[in-house]
Amino acid sequence: MKLRQFQHLLAKNKIDLAFFSHDDPAVYYFIGSEFTGGYLLITPHQAILFLSPLDHKPKKQGVIVRNLAPGWSAKYANSTFQSIGINKANLTVELLDRIKKIFPRAKVKDISSSLEQLRLKKTKTELVLMVKACALTSAAFQALIKELPQKRLKTEQDVALFLEAFIRQRRGTIAFPTIVAVGKNSAIPHHLTSTTRLRCGFLQLDFGARINGYCADMSRVLFLGKPTTEEKRLYHLLADAQQAALDTVKSGISLKELDHIARMKLGKYASYFNHALGHGIGIEVHEQPAFSDSHAVVMKDVPFTIEPGIYLPGKFGIRIEDTLVWNGKKREILTKAPKNFITIPFSRA
Repeated sequence: MKLRQFQHLLAKNKIDLAFFSHDDPAVYYFIGSEFTGGYLLITPHQAILFLSPLDHKPKKQGVIVRNLAPGWSAKYANSTFQSIGINKANLTVELLDRIKKIFPRAKVKDISSSLEQLRLKKTKTELVLMVKACALTSAAFQALIKELPQKRLKTEQDVALFLEAFIRQRRGTIAFPTIVAVGKNSAIPHHLTSTTRLRCGFLQLDFGARINGYCADMSRVLFLGKPTTEEKRLYHLLADAQQAALDTVKSGISLKELDHIARMKLGKYASYFNHALGHGIGIEVHEQPAFSDSHAVVMKDVPFTIEPGIYLPGKFGIRIEDTLVWNGKKREILTKAPKNFITIPFSRA
């Protein structure tokens, strides 16, 4: 289905062949497997997957599988192909050089936007996988809430490893590097989880499971110890801002409008919200639609995230994020873990 749609796009755009390296997300999208080496070549009428002999050989309808043996590209030496499609979003200089050597007379055309549009709307099967990934992510968070009071987890890395082990033990993989941040570290949205010891204050989590290639993305905040009135107030302000955006989700509303609504709710703290409200999600954690695109709107079966944050430099940061989708009638929040203000008993030792 997906492959045939793409082949129709190639014919429509007069692209003779699309060339992908094994690590391009498009390969997983069309084949449904990951590989350690090889190339996927697709024409309007044929798809050939050249794989390392060390890789498993998938059985995919409409796809011919061949070994990536020395001289594998010789069959294309006298090809009459005039245009080669590439995914510029995942193109290396080395891959471009290889393509030009194999097809020296052909013009190279970027087809990344066509791929993005094709991947935008998810099928029922894709959505089921995302629901499962989000459910596993939410379950990991619930397990962490029960584990933290046991005081076995001492550092940010300990927390990250606990979440990731929970996911892997249930046949999931990790969608992206888990973010666990305490204290001043949480004021950095993309903090690199470290050996920093847990301490009283906000504990920021941003993580997600991946099921059969499809991702979840969720951010939650816990508080270790006893919060101040101001800390509770800021958390509830952020939660209200996210809820305001969630409540406004409907078919056709612009993503920029949702972003504006969240910032208006944050009031003076909007100046401490220094990233977009969200992003599309699927086989990649960040994909289309983009909140920065003035033409992007909420569409049926197109999952995205909503994740407002408040980051006070040198103090702390908090972010609440959910993965959701508009199903044609209503919005469905896929990450169902609790978002109430949760405190964990913690001493200042």
